[in-house]
Amino acid sequence: MMNLTSTLSQTGWIILGTALGFMVFAGLFLICLTAFIIFRKTLYRSPKKPRKREYSVHKFHASTEEKMAAPRKMFDEGTLWAEQFSDITDDLHIVNDNLNLYGQYINFGFDKCAVIIQGRTESLLYSYYFAEVYAKNDYNILVIDTRAHGLSDGKFVTAGVLEYRDVIKWIELVKDKYFINSFVIHGICIGAANAIYAYSEMKAKNDENSRLIKKVVLDGTYSSYFEIFSRHHKERKKPVFPFVQLIFFYLYLATGARLLKKIPLKEIANLDIPTLFIYSKEDIYCTPEKNKQLFDACSSHDKEIRIFPKGRHSHVRINQPEDYDQTIDEFLKKYQE
Repeated sequence: MMNLTSTLSQTGWIILGTALGFMVFAGLFLICLTAFIIFRKTLYRSPKKPRKREYSVHKFHASTEEKMAAPRKMFDEGTLWAEQFSDITDDLHIVNDNLNLYGQYINFGFDKCAVIIQGRTESLLYSYYFAEVYAKNDYNILVIDTRAHGLSDGKFVTAGVLEYRDVIKWIELVKDKYFINSFVIHGICIGAANAIYAYSEMKAKNDENSRLIKKVVLDGTYSSYFEIFSRHHKERKKPVFPFVQLIFFYLYLATGARLLKKIPLKEIANLDIPTLFIYSKEDIYCTPEKNKQLFDACSSHDKEIRIFPKGRHSHVRINQPEDYDQTIDEFLKKYQE
């Protein structure tokens, strides 16, 4: 009888242990699966998805009417502005990292070029929304479909960690094709990270192209993509840990990009050229304390920061276009080569 009771007791513990083990495994599997689904929706573009530049609503961002209306208006106004100059606009193409990448260049005949780099999910047509003030200051305009956007190849978004290499190639192309030796980069969100990384890399090479970038305008620069991605999750009342960590791990496995290692807060110390930081008091992703950190970390002696009263992240200009353009106009004139 004692042996039977002992055997039943052991069997019970085995069943309980097995059940608990299965529950733990199932829970971990669901966490990993959920993180993978988010990764696919936010940082991955299927090769089967049609390549296009037309505006489309992105559900990850469009949780309110204002979020949907602002980028649509910006896209439409930018596209309309660019259509005026279709007769002097060149379609461009480069190959980098075995990816076909596409851009457009409005050639006004000036000896300087403004490179405008949009944020995540947008095509080059969106970038034209920021171009007018540069054209008025005698800059030709280069806009690009960053990899995995618009007509360009690519499946993954790496928040500038890999994309900045394309920016360097674009600058070198314009230099060689149009004989331009003076560039300003205007970057929005991820585009700002691209600008920082591109300048840092070109400066480190210390070759004939190392000083082609003369100025940068950084709209909504984040200290790290992990932070801004996490804030998106918090805004939607979603847990950060362990999902964001897993998402970045999946991206590393797919691309080798280390988004936790290469961050603007570290790289911005290499930025020693005139730099304009643009933020908004309504930006919940780039917080005031982080903005100050980035500004202080920038090594340039010619740096300025302007914090506007209105505008969500990346939507600063649409809320005060005249003041926004005037700020850039004054910056460009103040730091002429």
